[in-house]
Amino acid sequence: MDRAYYAEKGLFVGITALICAFYFFAPTLFTFKSSLVTRSGEVTDVKTFYNRIESSKGGSSIKSELKFTLKSSESVYVLIKNIGQSGYNSRFEKLATELKNSKEATVWINEKQMDEFKPTVFQIADRNGEILYDFKESKSKSKFGFLISFGVGVFGIGLYLFHKYRKKPTHNKT
Repeated sequence: MDRAYYAEKGLFVGITALICAFYFFAPTLFTFKSSLVTRSGEVTDVKTFYNRIESSKGGSSIKSELKFTLKSSESVYVLIKNIGQSGYNSRFEKLATELKNSKEATVWINEKQMDEFKPTVFQIADRNGEILYDFKESKSKSKFGFLISFGVGVFGIGLYLFHKYRKKPTHNKT
């Protein structure tokens, strides 16, 4: 077993994991309420979808999506969650019903994504200002992904540094 070979692979995995952590998860996780803007309008086309996702190893899970639009905006607002094998996402179904009943909503999105077709949704409120989908709830999925990716990255780089710079024991001959 060549430790140097595995240490170099650890460096590659570590750097890749850190890049993924900061590229995919950090923008959502480190978004503050002060950088959000609101879009308000009449809610149209509220739909929930369920898609089976197959992995290359034969496993599968179900991804649920809640999509809606506001008449005042060209954007499509999408919430996505992997629900495992459940087949039904009661949270999204309840949210869809509340949006349909409210008929008007306010959506908080990142100011940098104002012109995007599918901006990241951080918070949703009904016509009365009651929060239906909370800022913390939107960020919770990014916390886990960021922590796992960051941890794997630090471990991989640490493994490389440990093998590269560790002091080899000297044998004293007396």
